[in-house]
Amino acid sequence: MNNSQLEVSPTLLERLTQASRVDQFVNALPISIGYPPYLYVLVFILLDGVILNTYTHLTGGTHAVVRNPFHIALYLSILLATVGVKYMHNGHVDAMSVLVERGICDTNQADDYALSLRTKLFFYVIGIIIFLSYQAFVIGIDTVVQAQGIAGIAFTLVLLPGCYLPVAIDFVSEYATLHLLIPRWLRRQDVGLFFFDPHNMGGFHPIGSLLKNSYYFYTGGLLFYLLFYYGVFITPLEGSIANSPDVAEATMFTVLWLFGLITISYSMYEIHKIMKSEREAQLRTIEKEIHDIIDNPHDISNAEIADQDRLDDLEYRLGQVQATSEYPTTFTMWTQIGISVLLPQVLQIALQNTI
Repeated sequence: MNNSQLEVSPTLLERLTQASRVDQFVNALPISIGYPPYLYVLVFILLDGVILNTYTHLTGGTHAVVRNPFHIALYLSILLATVGVKYMHNGHVDAMSVLVERGICDTNQADDYALSLRTKLFFYVIGIIIFLSYQAFVIGIDTVVQAQGIAGIAFTLVLLPGCYLPVAIDFVSEYATLHLLIPRWLRRQDVGLFFFDPHNMGGFHPIGSLLKNSYYFYTGGLLFYLLFYYGVFITPLEGSIANSPDVAEATMFTVLWLFGLITISYSMYEIHKIMKSEREAQLRTIEKEIHDIIDNPHDISNAEIADQDRLDDLEYRLGQVQATSEYPTTFTMWTQIGISVLLPQVLQIALQNTI
């Protein structure tokens, strides 16, 4: 089965790239840049970091990177999120295709579990309404115009709705699809295990790798968060105007870290329950069949085997089932996940005690 049979709704970035004709421009380039939304996002970052901030600096303000050199971490996090969106969007289709090919599950539409474009658009509209309401009623339009000038207006009307908000929604949507929706969907599908899997993971190795790697992108975002807020206080840079992180920043980081911890734990636990349940069911089935062909099976000295060939077959099947893991990860993968889970919070505590 090829991936074209598992169709998923496009991301917001893909739709915006198509609507702006950036995809056509990318296809016309003499060199390939791969994924058209990369160029789309890069244009907005250059507009923000190079054009608008430079204009602000030249007209009496201060360039964001001059004010805080680690402001660049925000731009890097946006690029990282864009790469993560592409990886997760394509990765869950590839992983589900493997499961379907092996008969582990059966589906014709990956949208059975993925968030639809309509749902993403709903969150997009809600996000714009909340942000514009905050700008208008909390900060005040006059304040935005007077204090931030053209850069503030452009951020409100162009940068946020055109790029930054779609990137955030796409990343959260794809991450939630992998770690919350797919495990729930698989649990309802009466999923079986591929006991001849050379990885000894019942065919769930692609899912396990996808969950692990997607969490790396989440961890990368947390590390950029730390770099943005704490970078100027742990480096010998001078002249920065960044404010010291307060309780709000520390609390927000902890909330984001806990969300990541809960989601990776939930997705791994749900897949584990599926694998464990199917493995135990097969063990019970084989045990019952062994009882059927052996008289006095609980007395090894007096047990009589009625069908040796069938017993040999059952023992082979038993070995395959026993060798199959109850988790979609290896020990090495668990170690990598553990490091990526603990590292951001350990760094945050260390940095908080440093400044």
